[in-house]
Amino acid sequence: MPHRFSWNSAMPVWHEMLSEEEVWQVITFLYDYVGQVPRMWDQEISKAVTGMKDQIQSQRAKMTGEEIYQFRCAVCHGEEGEGDGPAAEFLYPRPRDFTLGMFKYKTSPGELPARDEDLFNTIKKGLNGTSMPGWESLLSDEEINSLIPVIKFFDFTGTWLPEDDEEDDEEYDEEYDNDEEDDEDEEDDEDTPIDPNKFIQITEIEPTDGQIAYTEESIALGKIAYEKTCEQCHGHTGRGNITSGKRLADDWGYRIWPRNLTQPWTWRATNVESRDETIRNIYIRVSVGLFGTPMPAHRSTSDDPDPVSLEDRWHIANYVYSLRANNNAPGERSVIKGLKVEGALPNSLDDVAWDKAQGTTIRLVPNIIKEPRLFTPLAEVVTEIAFLLEIDDRTDSRPGEPVSEGIQDENLEMHSDAFAIQFPKTGAFESSPVVVKPLYRHGDAKHPTTIWYWNAGSIEQPSKAIILEGKGADKKPEFRPGDNSLVATGHWKDGRWRILMKRPRKGRDLSFNEGQFIPVSFANWDGNNGEIGSKHTLTDWYWFQLKSAHQN
Repeated sequence: MPHRFSWNSAMPVWHEMLSEEEVWQVITFLYDYVGQVPRMWDQEISKAVTGMKDQIQSQRAKMTGEEIYQFRCAVCHGEEGEGDGPAAEFLYPRPRDFTLGMFKYKTSPGELPARDEDLFNTIKKGLNGTSMPGWESLLSDEEINSLIPVIKFFDFTGTWLPEDDEEDDEEYDEEYDNDEEDDEDEEDDEDTPIDPNKFIQITEIEPTDGQIAYTEESIALGKIAYEKTCEQCHGHTGRGNITSGKRLADDWGYRIWPRNLTQPWTWRATNVESRDETIRNIYIRVSVGLFGTPMPAHRSTSDDPDPVSLEDRWHIANYVYSLRANNNAPGERSVIKGLKVEGALPNSLDDVAWDKAQGTTIRLVPNIIKEPRLFTPLAEVVTEIAFLLEIDDRTDSRPGEPVSEGIQDENLEMHSDAFAIQFPKTGAFESSPVVVKPLYRHGDAKHPTTIWYWNAGSIEQPSKAIILEGKGADKKPEFRPGDNSLVATGHWKDGRWRILMKRPRKGRDLSFNEGQFIPVSFANWDGNNGEIGSKHTLTDWYWFQLKSAHQN
């Protein structure tokens, strides 16, 4: 498989990117990590290898604390907890650096360190939208608890040491004074288990007394307080589009973006099933802030007045919770339904006819890059078909646009935002009796695709809409000359692109027939993230269907 892929597979041609030795290293790692033994025809060798596997698994089952950390965590967080593991350079956001004792998601008041319960929940449940998985399926509660002293041990600022324990403080400093230790002492330290009792445990929790009921009145008051306190970073509508012109970074100097508050499924350690509990979690985030980030605390822990009053913090929490009402969460549905409308299709992005179409939120995955984006398509008529795409995007990425240029990452070149819809050509797919679909990366010679492409342009150059021909993942899509059938327009406002794409239902490459299931996929180029060409996000195939006259 690493050497070839079938036309209907997403498996890349790895021999073009990895050496033979690297391929075998990957294969060996996978077998070792999951505890499996490859099939072997020599029974004696197979028996010996299986015995080795059983012995290793038995040893791993007994691991606790430091051993678990080195086996499960060090690849991202580094052997010494500095957030510099081998995988760190490829991850966004980067793995947490434990050496400063700062953790973003905590429930302790003010500047107190995170509670053990906070660390436990982060390890157990993971953090949405990051490379930090939830470990509850692989580690027991006891094993997770054994990791907490290890995490505290990595801190070299004394965060977790008793303030009046000078002897422990000196011992702690000596443990980190590696320049004065010889190799023999280092080996002795490695054999000495970390004593969990040497570290303090924070028991205080941010008070949530006085919760204000979730009402229209509170939401309205929260909107006023939000616009005064939060809008410059999170945007007027809460989509995380910075309006202050500030380029934000965390305490380690890495670029950071405000949370999109309209997408609760992307929130970390905050969104839960209970509405009131989620609102309390939002209130805690507003009150305590996020350590190591530009998100400040809005409750004073000194004698100074609170930056934001208790009542306004609750109103803001209620308002932020309400922002989810205008977004559909991504689901498992793989069919996008088109809607037939009377008369001509709308030419305007703001036409009320779009309100009748059922939106579908779709997750995009990286082709080369990291960040996902979401959008929702739809709608249809007799002679034409139109799709309205809505993409939450924090920046209006058009070269020359002053606000976006002002907050552009200095390490990335800005390109124009762009979006595409892809369909297989007639004859390149089947929906029954056997499903046949092209490779979603531009099909292949026998299963070509049609790509509707829209580019936002720049301040000097207008946007453009073109049709491209896809003939394979290893070939650049070709411009289709003489075809002006695609009409498209787009507009960015308050952290969201809205793009209308329209063309005739009947075409020489593809006809949209009522009741027919047609594969459709989507792609997005985030110009602010330096995306151009093959560097972008995309989806797998979904099914698109125009309702027939007898369908509801």
